[in-house]
Amino acid sequence: MKKYLLRNLMTPLEAHPDLKAYVSKKLQTNPSRITSLKVIRRSLDARKRNEVKYNFTLELFFDSSSISHPDLNEIKAKTPKPVNTLKVSNSSPFIIGAGPAGLFAAFAMVENGLKPIIFDRGEKIADRKPKVVKFWKDGNLDTESNVQYGEGGAGTFSDGKLTARSKDIVTDKIYTALVEFGADPDILFKALPHLGSDKLEHIITQLREYLESKGCVFHWNSKFNGITIKDNKVSAVRINDDEYTPEIVVLALGNSARDTFSVLHRSDVPIENKDFAIGYRIEHPQDYINHTFYGDKTDFDITGPATYRLVRKIGDRGVFSFCMCPGGSIINGASENGGIVTNGMSSSVRSSNFANSAIVASVSAEDYGTELFAGMKFQQKLEKKSFKEGFLAPIQSATDFLNHKKTTSKLSHSFLPDTYSARIDQILPANIAKALKYALTHWDRQFPGFANEGVLIAPETRTSSPIRILRDHETRNSVGATNLFPVGEGAGYAGGIISSAADGWKTGEMFKL
Repeated sequence: MKKYLLRNLMTPLEAHPDLKAYVSKKLQTNPSRITSLKVIRRSLDARKRNEVKYNFTLELFFDSSSISHPDLNEIKAKTPKPVNTLKVSNSSPFIIGAGPAGLFAAFAMVENGLKPIIFDRGEKIADRKPKVVKFWKDGNLDTESNVQYGEGGAGTFSDGKLTARSKDIVTDKIYTALVEFGADPDILFKALPHLGSDKLEHIITQLREYLESKGCVFHWNSKFNGITIKDNKVSAVRINDDEYTPEIVVLALGNSARDTFSVLHRSDVPIENKDFAIGYRIEHPQDYINHTFYGDKTDFDITGPATYRLVRKIGDRGVFSFCMCPGGSIINGASENGGIVTNGMSSSVRSSNFANSAIVASVSAEDYGTELFAGMKFQQKLEKKSFKEGFLAPIQSATDFLNHKKTTSKLSHSFLPDTYSARIDQILPANIAKALKYALTHWDRQFPGFANEGVLIAPETRTSSPIRILRDHETRNSVGATNLFPVGEGAGYAGGIISSAADGWKTGEMFKL
């Protein structure tokens, strides 16, 4: 009996479609010949409004191999890629950072019998969340424990999307682990799996408690502030000005760890600039997004609130939507005094009346310069330019943005603590604003009302890390130190919860006693 992959099985929007019947019809065969069926992926095909369908990818077993179809392919057994192993004598490697990369590096290590020690400059969720909520209410920022820093990293206060460019053995392990710690099993097959900030809190806490039960030790309020490299090896690290001499150091930084990037550079850890993207958040009434992208006759109890993904090329610059949050809110993600940062968040039920997305344009050295950390300084300049006392963010209607006007009317929005009216088209660099206007005009023609119904809040700057900590492709260690292992989004090798977690895992699984 052989295993097959069937793609592009379209079904109507039904709560529980009879997949065997639809497979039999597509392949023109008797249902009894299908001995087993497993959903690998389920997406929504919303190319036609009011005709939204499911698109399934299925794993099938047949009683014979005589069935043929262009969408049907035999699944060949995969040979796992050999893992480079590194023998260690100390069972407690150091991990700097308790975001997805750090937590899953630790998870892979405990599978091999290790007991890593994890340090994070922020706090665990139970202590961190009240500070974040208070900041959103009164603009009182804790620069060491906030949306960016602490247990779970920036992903803790996010939409909790679990997208990955490709699924492999490692990402499958990540998804399976998340289900074990409380995620809904449907993340294993949904094309756009989503946890929600409320469930992320529980899942991350369960993961941390599991790691502690395996001997891991967590240190909160523990800031990495120094490293000594001798003879191409880390000989010491300083955390809260206490010196340690670990055998292995895994750097699982977030993309906002700007002061840590500077610490590494001063210690001659090789770093380079990396391209990223900047722009604003656009917010619409969710009802408008539902009607525009799925149609008003769609059963949203089945589909959930509508989403979208937009891309436009303007010369050599890409403009695109990013981190779209249906039924969510725009949050204040600042981590430095005097700077505004926006991001998107939603709960697991996505029940807000608003939908938001980043609309960003790619930027490169042509925009920010070639000096090391030029991209990071470019981000900081924009964040400071957007700031108003009390951590208020600039707001402008999308129509006024296109017409070069300051908005004088009061705009409904979800951002906390509040906003102030400003010319976002003047806050952003002129060439970036021009590209964003061009794309917005195009999308407004394609989706009438996209500008008229839209409200812009700026800036969106931290789409990905502005630097990359250089590492060897095979051994995964820093090219400047054989026992220093940069992983995850802050190191420049991932973007999002799943890719960061997978990158951490791939390094963590290398170490064995």
